[in-house]
Amino acid sequence: MTLGYRFKKFKLESGTYTKRPIVDIILKNNDKYLEFGAILDSGSDLTTIPKSVADYLGLEEDGKEIDMVGYKGIGKIKESKLTIIFKGKEQRQNEVLNSIPVAIMQDPEEEDVIIGTIGVFENFKILFNDTKNVSLTRLRNI
Repeated sequence: MTLGYRFKKFKLESGTYTKRPIVDIILKNNDKYLEFGAILDSGSDLTTIPKSVADYLGLEEDGKEIDMVGYKGIGKIKESKLTIIFKGKEQRQNEVLNSIPVAIMQDPEEEDVIIGTIGVFENFKILFNDTKNVSLTRLRNI
């Protein structure tokens, strides 16, 4: 099954615009879930989520706070795992990835959900088509 998503236009702090690959996902832990448009980032190792999302989902943090370097600089994170559901046009087309490592951003100002490579990219053939769209095809023989 191939899932297709469009790039979306974002205004940067400088006033210029950029396009980013946004994928429709559901973050799930036990019986709690939240839907997001998340940035699919081939340059990020870990999937990152805001602390407020982790708190709502009831994620258990590993306890130790570590530094992570990202596009906004160095930030404090704690690690956990959750289920990511990539939404298809219909529910039967959804692709589910369980026990994906995530970095919980400890800065309350962080709001973005960013899908990184670990636990995700090895499950899909991913094609970025310029700044128009991105397609994800599930790899079954892994």
